[in-house]
Amino acid sequence: MFTVVFMNRQIDKEKIMKGVRLILEGLGLNPEDENYKETPQRVADFYEELLSPKITEDDYKYFTSSGDLVVVRDILAYSLCPHHLLPVVYRVYIAYIPRGKVVGISKLARVALDEAGRITLQEQYTENIASRIQELTGSNDVMVVVRGEHFCMRMRGVKTQDAEVVTSAIRGKFRDFALRMETMRLMGFTE
Repeated sequence: MFTVVFMNRQIDKEKIMKGVRLILEGLGLNPEDENYKETPQRVADFYEELLSPKITEDDYKYFTSSGDLVVVRDILAYSLCPHHLLPVVYRVYIAYIPRGKVVGISKLARVALDEAGRITLQEQYTENIASRIQELTGSNDVMVVVRGEHFCMRMRGVKTQDAEVVTSAIRGKFRDFALRMETMRLMGFTE
């Protein structure tokens, strides 16, 4: 009754709720206390919401265009780090050169949000977005930059407050230095 299937993966909310109850007990808390009684269900619902797909193939709309460059910047996406299951906040920047057609721009943001639903390394997240944008647009000319705030670095271990991890996937014509620099400027990284 609580099992949800998506992205070729199954989320078993009953198991999540049992696990959360065990965590509460492991922390010396009473899972039946009024403050924690609904916590297992809330956590299971949170994981379902965070990790569920944000886009389907039916959502894609294409438009004819002769534009030279499309840039979408400052897409905010949330995920979890695979090592500690702590939050990661991503700022995603996507650029591509259309090949006679463009996809609705909201779909570019939805790809970033959809991929954030996969608990994976930031490096892989960045590559996955670039691959999906290539498939979606039919363009080999794609550039994705991701800035990530990792709470596993902020809350534990080294406890850095301002560190960001920056990753990029640069494909096709974006390997050309001048185009890459112009795109970085449009993304807001340089003046």
